[in-house]
Amino acid sequence: MKTVKVAAVAHLAAPWMCLLSVALHAEPLRLRPGVPVIVDASEPGPVLRAVEDLRRDLDSVLGAESPQWDQVPGDENLPAIVVTCGGGATAALRDASLRGTEAHAIFLRGNRVVLQGADARGAIYAIYSFSDQFLDVPPWWFWAEWAPKRRPEIEVWRDTCLRWASPQVAWRAWFPNDQDLQSPWIQKDYERRWNLLVETMLRLKLNLIDIGEFSENGMRKVRIPRDRGLALTTTHMAPFGASLRNWEKFWASRGKVPPPAPKLSDVSRLEEFWEAHIRLALREKLEMVWMIGFRGDGDKGFYKTFSDAPADDAGRAHVVGEMLRRQVALLGRVTGEPHPPMRTVMYDECSDYVAAGLLQPPREPTLIWNFVNARRDHFPAPDILQYRAAPGGPVGYYFNAQFTETGSHLADGEGPWKMERNFRMVRKAAPNLVFSIINSGNTREFPLTLAAHARMMWDFDNYDSDQFLEEFCRRHWGGPAAPEVAALFRDYYDAYWQQRKPDLPDFPRQYIFQDLRVARAARELMRAVDGHVDGRPVLDDRDVGYYRIDPSDGGAATKTDAVIAGCGAAADRFQRVADRCAALSPRLPAEGRAFFDRSLRMQAAFMAAACRCAVAAGEASKVTGRPEAYRRWMKEAESAAIAMEAALASACSGRFADWYAPEEIFDLKETRAMIERRVKGMVPQVDPKKLPP
Repeated sequence: MKTVKVAAVAHLAAPWMCLLSVALHAEPLRLRPGVPVIVDASEPGPVLRAVEDLRRDLDSVLGAESPQWDQVPGDENLPAIVVTCGGGATAALRDASLRGTEAHAIFLRGNRVVLQGADARGAIYAIYSFSDQFLDVPPWWFWAEWAPKRRPEIEVWRDTCLRWASPQVAWRAWFPNDQDLQSPWIQKDYERRWNLLVETMLRLKLNLIDIGEFSENGMRKVRIPRDRGLALTTTHMAPFGASLRNWEKFWASRGKVPPPAPKLSDVSRLEEFWEAHIRLALREKLEMVWMIGFRGDGDKGFYKTFSDAPADDAGRAHVVGEMLRRQVALLGRVTGEPHPPMRTVMYDECSDYVAAGLLQPPREPTLIWNFVNARRDHFPAPDILQYRAAPGGPVGYYFNAQFTETGSHLADGEGPWKMERNFRMVRKAAPNLVFSIINSGNTREFPLTLAAHARMMWDFDNYDSDQFLEEFCRRHWGGPAAPEVAALFRDYYDAYWQQRKPDLPDFPRQYIFQDLRVARAARELMRAVDGHVDGRPVLDDRDVGYYRIDPSDGGAATKTDAVIAGCGAAADRFQRVADRCAALSPRLPAEGRAFFDRSLRMQAAFMAAACRCAVAAGEASKVTGRPEAYRRWMKEAESAAIAMEAALASACSGRFADWYAPEEIFDLKETRAMIERRVKGMVPQVDPKKLPP
């Protein structure tokens, strides 16, 4: 008998913590159309829901419905699939040695394929691993528009034994934020499409979703992930799910009109507000990682909402610390748990307070200090790099794959390597990494980075981005094409303009000019008059690192010249990637071709056009006193904008025909409108005395 590591032979969802025994001399078990799925009726609801997906996958591959039975048939010769985590009718088929949170296995007992979990989520992961490994239904099947090949039977080797130990990072989360594309799409078929999003998370073996906030009239969005087996948390501005944006509605529902003003001097009102949300979560039976924190009515510091807030950072940090301690005490009192799972997010001003030593969150054994990457950019902030918490304290990290204003949005910019570098730096500073969350409101645009994050958090020590990329490419585009596709992905990420040199050691691509920076720079350059926009120098950082362009790093005299040179070179690099993708696409397997075209080829073409648009806007800003020259550059910008529209349109068909219709954060519509006005003759007014000779 020969034993080999699954990483050499298996699909994406299951290569990291298991062994597969392959006996070439044994006849495989053959699962034919109509193979029954056996699951005890007493198994948890989320497991039974995942069984529905398994039966759907079996139908897609075998062309016949698989019945669901709750008893093991007496005929031992009958092939069947058994799903189990709690026992009951399937107890005799379980492997008693399988232990550990979310551990799972796939093995045979006679003619029964057993999909076993040590707990409910483990069983769910076993189900989806079987779909990936044996039915050719990968985690991204829906978003990739993947159609598994129809087969007359499924072969399972007699001594198959796939085992996964518990994940290394306990909480592995996704925050679908800034969803200008995804939310309207979901709303058109809410139940089904929310289920598909959650199914993707579970297929990736995540276990937690950040649902932002919730209220008594907005619980629909929490019930689907709850019923599918995900734990929930809320965002940094919504402790216990309670956002101050809902303050007035909350008090109006209790007959208090006008509502009491939020005051630090009236903490009892705040605690009543928070307690109502805690009790709401308890009534809904939500598995929570409770968020504690203190911010304002929106994504801003509390001192912008509370009129009696201190004016200095030390005073404000003291208030945040006191509120955190009150929230810990309140949560323990209401839940009755001495140490419920909690996290507090060091975001924005709180990151500064921690870095300056002004804020020390409570040292509770289950309170996760959740650090965040630097504002406007994707690398660890000073607070985690200067981490001085008690040894062994639980730590989390919040990585933005996209930002609302200065990050990636329509094209993935950070990539697996940068994601990995972030988390390795964090765990070096704080070894007890128990919580990981990735912020990505878009799903179709970020499959590689999202999948890499999920893999890394399961097996942190052994994860390697290069190896992961090779496996991802083999999984979706086959062994012969995998090296070429992997090289294209690497060249795509390296095509981004790096607008300043790294200032962290061993951190390549620390600064990059993502698509939102490109779009905003182009519009700002079109609005510039005498090198200024709205009273600021053009391409100013606004004291928050908005662009972070260092002209001298690229040998340019001005930021405008740096954009022209940097985006011009990036456009050429992206175009070369797009051209190579176009040549390769027809040679790829049919089932993965759409995924390739829409997750890599389209993004390269889009970024090439976006960078050309920014270059044209920059050149035009230098010749505003020469109408004909200005108009020629605006025509170049118009051509680039049309190419951007065409790239997006190439990714819109079938179930995603209207995906980009509501797009507003990149705001290509506004860019196009600005260009059209200028092509028609609207030129920014300049001071004639400052015209070039």
